[in-house]
Amino acid sequence: MSSTVAVARGVSKRFGRGATLVHALRGVSLSVDAGEIVMIKGPSGSGKTTLLHILGLLQRTDTGEVWLGGRRMEGVSETGLPLARRESVAFVFQGSNLLESLTVWDNVLLGVRLRRSVNGVGESDAAVVDRCIGLVNMTERRRHLPSALSGGERQRASIARALASPGKLLLADEPTANLDWEHAREVMDCLSAAAHDHGKAVVLVSHDSRLEPFVDRIVHLVDGRIADGDGSVVKERIEMSDRCDNENGGNRRDGRALSWVVWLVALAVMGGGGWWYGSQNGRSVGERPVSRPQGKVATRVLGEKVVAAAPAVVEPVSQVISLRSERSGRLVSILKRAGDRVETGEILVRLDGAIARATVGLRRADLRLAEADLADLRAWRREEERVQARADVSKAEAKYDRAKRDHDRIVRLHAESRAADTELNEAVEDLRLAEAALASSRAASQMAEAGPTADDLAIADARVEQARAALLLAEAELDKHVIRSPIDGHVLYRHLEPGEMFDVDAERQPPILSLGNIDRIRLRAEVDEADIGRVFVGQRVTASADSMGDVVLRGEVVHMEGMMGRKSIRTQATTERMDTKVREVLIALSDDCPPMTVDLQLTVRFFAGGEAGGDE
Repeated sequence: MSSTVAVARGVSKRFGRGATLVHALRGVSLSVDAGEIVMIKGPSGSGKTTLLHILGLLQRTDTGEVWLGGRRMEGVSETGLPLARRESVAFVFQGSNLLESLTVWDNVLLGVRLRRSVNGVGESDAAVVDRCIGLVNMTERRRHLPSALSGGERQRASIARALASPGKLLLADEPTANLDWEHAREVMDCLSAAAHDHGKAVVLVSHDSRLEPFVDRIVHLVDGRIADGDGSVVKERIEMSDRCDNENGGNRRDGRALSWVVWLVALAVMGGGGWWYGSQNGRSVGERPVSRPQGKVATRVLGEKVVAAAPAVVEPVSQVISLRSERSGRLVSILKRAGDRVETGEILVRLDGAIARATVGLRRADLRLAEADLADLRAWRREEERVQARADVSKAEAKYDRAKRDHDRIVRLHAESRAADTELNEAVEDLRLAEAALASSRAASQMAEAGPTADDLAIADARVEQARAALLLAEAELDKHVIRSPIDGHVLYRHLEPGEMFDVDAERQPPILSLGNIDRIRLRAEVDEADIGRVFVGQRVTASADSMGDVVLRGEVVHMEGMMGRKSIRTQATTERMDTKVREVLIALSDDCPPMTVDLQLTVRFFAGGEAGGDE
């Protein structure tokens, strides 16, 4: 009976928030056995890749459980997650993800070293590499670089690396998407062998219906749920998870009931509006505290009237910068929260850069080897070679002298008819060999005494420069897995959280952080097209908000956009026109303005003669 390798139970995952909230998975349950190939199908956006990432421990679940090899992954810490992934999971990517600077053999060796670090020393590394490469029929191509391989060969090499890794769960994300049918069939043959012959549990995501004959089971995902052909929900096997429930005391159901009670109490405390959660002691979460002046502060108009009014929001004087990554990957850590101060060059975000760090290590080792070779040439540390060369010359001279004497003696005897022709021929040949050996030893001695040639030094120096350039490129690539602050300022928004995936090619991918300097703030107002003629640069304004009570701010119009735009500030008034064209107006506040919360919405009033002021 086959053992269960992976179980997902009631898994849900959401991305974004508010209007951009996306439910990628909605209570998905799935189990995969050793020796089984499960194919996940569904339309784009149905949650296939998200489910694969969760099974591969690249993303955390919002709710639900994931078990790999009988171990519950929700209990694994962030620091322990890479080891758990290394022990349990192997990956075959759409693009193969082979290291371009390594041969097929060396790429598979990486998987073998993972096996050794997890399972201890067993079968020799070379034997395991040769066996895994042989399983995918790549023995003749094992010394080739990935650039010399076809698409199908690259994928087969990737499968060999996965076979060499210790993980019993093999995840393949569209492994045949870039291949023709002939090469795709070869890849599927390799995946079938991995499952049926070597006991891997294979989970395959693909849109290609031609792959269905190769798989044991097909799971359809529709709108984040597992469904059968007519759309009804499919009940997957979760026996392992049930067993683990019993082993943990059977209290999980009681814990869920208790959690609902806690949430109801929390909602009662928050009063349904979430104010308590968002503001504590006059402070919005993630923003600076708003300290109001003591007493009543008001403004009255001196001989002028209000000619226009418009909604406005508080924003930093500096430009708001959206931080994004140049590379896709998993967000390992985000070091700042909304409201935290940041400095230029400070690291704010780290992405998973394991492969980039490994490449830097390889490039650094290449540089050390090249520098060592160059140092040897420059120092010319070959004294033992020179001594040996001199000894070889002396030995060759002695052999030549003996051969010369024997040759002269045989010539005399042959002239007196006391030596045969064969003896003369042998003496001549021995003398020729001894003379050649003497010339060779003398040449070797001269080379040992002369030192390295200019060409030798130039080639060694070029290899050092080449290795140094490769290291700089690898370090630059590694540096792209961290994001640094481009300004001195503050974190305004934190759009994503650690553990989430960042895809630079995805549409509507939100930024990771938004930055700005909230030490200086201003108002941005949107003036309706009907009021544009009554607003001008230098005009005095007042601003107020219900949340500020009697506090009235004073300011001056400092800039007006040259083009009309669409309304973005929503006042929620029942008479608000959603299609109104507006003109953005920037307002500088007076120096005695109290600290303000970014994005606070106010109402701005513009005065006819530009005069507004005077405290009561």
